[in-house]
Amino acid sequence: MNRHYIEDVINKDDKMDIDLTDIGIEEGQKYEGIYTTMSKDGVKNAAPIGIVCKGKDKLGCRLFVGTQTLKNIMETRRYVVNITFDPINFVNSTIGNLDIEEFTDDDDLAILKNAEAYVICDVTDIRKMDPIKDHVTSNGEAYIVSSDVVEIVKNHPCAKALNRGVFALLECLTNYTRLDLVSKEQQDYFIGRFNENNRMIKRVSGPDTIKAMEILKNSMIEKGFDVE
Repeated sequence: MNRHYIEDVINKDDKMDIDLTDIGIEEGQKYEGIYTTMSKDGVKNAAPIGIVCKGKDKLGCRLFVGTQTLKNIMETRRYVVNITFDPINFVNSTIGNLDIEEFTDDDDLAILKNAEAYVICDVTDIRKMDPIKDHVTSNGEAYIVSSDVVEIVKNHPCAKALNRGVFALLECLTNYTRLDLVSKEQQDYFIGRFNENNRMIKRVSGPDTIKAMEILKNSMIEKGFDVE
């Protein structure tokens, strides 16, 4: 291995010290990261995927049949969650794969060079999801992957995982400041976006973000807007 640890390294030999809250990941909430995997032939792959915290040293995610990430994880039972703010990496790993230059030169794991932090996970269970009615799984076969965190590496002392709810809140705040300036049609659009974001935030965010949305909702109601 050629990994160069710049900051804190917590590994399975110090299991009592592994705590995902060190990088802002809390149980029951959902975050965004770039998962990096390696095929059995050594080909590295990256894809942005939601991170679900199941405990201080346990993660879960939903992966769909046909994705390279699921195929690699089924082959190797190991993956890395990269904590990064790089928008280019998020886009490029969504529409394709990252260039090999974006990965470290490790030959045993796929890791992003510019990750603020990364989490190495060993898979404990891969379970096919029961059919459910939602806007995604009704159209695709999916698996739930459960994992133990065996190592956390912080390349930046302030590394924190991205919670999508915070960005949805910021969108709602921006729209709120424009409600009195736009047409009725645009107001209806903003209200629709608020309702959708609020539903999502209640699923993926912590109590502070949920409370912030409730404050914003009450202010919108006071202004005479009909929100859910």
